[in-house]
Amino acid sequence: MKLLLRTLISIVLIAYPLLVWWLAQQGLTDGLLLILLAVLVSQVAIQGIKNPRSWVSAVVLIVVAITFLFTDQLTSVLLYPVWMNAAMLTVFLLSLWFKPAVITRLARLMEGELSEKAVAYTEKVTWVWVGFFLVNGAVSLATVLYGDMDIWTLYNGFIAYVLMGLLFIIEWSVRRVVKDKH
Repeated sequence: MKLLLRTLISIVLIAYPLLVWWLAQQGLTDGLLLILLAVLVSQVAIQGIKNPRSWVSAVVLIVVAITFLFTDQLTSVLLYPVWMNAAMLTVFLLSLWFKPAVITRLARLMEGELSEKAVAYTEKVTWVWVGFFLVNGAVSLATVLYGDMDIWTLYNGFIAYVLMGLLFIIEWSVRRVVKDKH
C-alpha cells in the first residue's frame, strides 16, 4: 500500500505543472494550494520524517505556505518548481561541504567503492548539477514572472524534465568514458 501511495504521489508531483495548467484552464484554481499542500504532507507522512527526502518536502511545504501569505494562491503554486529547484540546489551544494557529495553517494550505490579520482569526478558533476538547479530555478521564476500559463507549463512540465534527462544521460555517458580510461 505504501508503495502504491508513493508511486501516486510521485506521479502527481511529476505531472504537477500539467495538473495546474488544466485546473487553471477550467477556472478551478481555488483548490490548487490545498492539493499541493496535501500531496507534500502525504509525501512526508509516507516517507517518514527521518527520510532525507521528507526534509526537502517539509521545507518546500513550509516555503509554499509562507509564499501564500505574501502572494495570491495561483502565484504560490506556480512558484513550487522554483522552490524545488532551490531546495535541490541547497542539498547538492551542502553535500559538497558535508561530504560525500550527492553524486558521489549515487555513484557508490551504482558502482560500489570509488577511487579518489572517481570521487573528485563525482564532486565536479555535483557542481554541474548545482549550476543546473540554479539556472533551472531562475528560468522557472522567469516563467512565473512573465505571467503566461502556457509558457510556465511548457517549461516546467516538459522542457525542464527534458533538460534534466539530457544532463543525466550526458553525465552517465561521460562517466562511462572516464571510467574506461582509468
